[in-house]
Amino acid sequence: MIHKAKDLSPDQKMAIESLLGRSVAEDEAISIRTMASASAPEWLQQSWESARRLGLDRLSTEEIDAEIAAARKARRNRQQSVEQ
Repeated sequence: MIHKAKDLSPDQKMAIESLLGRSVAEDEAISIRTMASASAPEWLQQSWESARRLGLDRLSTEEIDAEIAAARKARRNRQQSVEQ
């Protein structure tokens, strides 16, 4: 359903402007749609919980990048030793 801004009650207009973070012009049309949020698969939820328990959810971007670089280096070293 589409609503015309000029037909909104003051409370409705205030609520919409609060959600948008800006004023709504009288000539604007407002469309509101709701959707059920998709829940993450069970395996992903378990991974998130494990990360929280281990404190990994508090790593900075720099710490994450360093961990990835270290894992890649270790993998390269393993591959090189297998090739030799």
